[in-house]
Amino acid sequence: MKQKPFSRRFFLANTARATGGVITLGVLSRTGALAAQETTPFEHAWQNLDARQGRIVDALARMIMPTDENGPGAAEARVAVYIDQALGTHRAEYRESYVSGLAAFDQYCLNALESGFLNLDTRGRRRALMGIDRPRSPRTWPQDAPMGGRDFLRMVVTHTMEGMFCDPAYGGNYRQAGWKLIRFPGRAPFGYDPPFSEFDMTIPEIEYPEWKPYDGPMKSRIIGEA
Repeated sequence: MKQKPFSRRFFLANTARATGGVITLGVLSRTGALAAQETTPFEHAWQNLDARQGRIVDALARMIMPTDENGPGAAEARVAVYIDQALGTHRAEYRESYVSGLAAFDQYCLNALESGFLNLDTRGRRRALMGIDRPRSPRTWPQDAPMGGRDFLRMVVTHTMEGMFCDPAYGGNYRQAGWKLIRFPGRAPFGYDPPFSEFDMTIPEIEYPEWKPYDGPMKSRIIGEA
């Protein structure tokens, strides 16, 4: 019997059903999803990131979730727009982490690869990301950075996944590109389970009937009465 090839669509569809854990760059790279895409970033009036920071986030997101034969990626879902907007709303607590983390990452690229991240070629960008996806930050990671290399990377990976699969109202998942990728049927009337995000709509309150003690058959066995 011929084995069905493992695809990114299959991986994401199953991962999206999980209720815990974080998708790591290592997992994505083993499925063949990690790749650099040298495409012109879409125009966006950045709100919480400056133009250079936004371009780096956009490039990182495209590497983490590229467009390929399986379907759309971060570019089509406008993940960078989601992250930029989220840093001013429900992810505002991460704004300083992005500012300091992006500065540290760019300095790391200068230290290790003698060029800022945006000036690296495809191979260099891949080396930059794989270089910080390790338990300990490399020696070329700025020692005064408030966060480690892997912590920075996981933050971006996590928010890239949010931008791919969140409700489009939050700026990402443009034209439901992420939902179409994993064949998710669309907006639910009573909210979503993770990873479609804990901030996606609220479940309405349910009025339960008044509690009454059990007084039916076999009552003595249930509550220990003689």
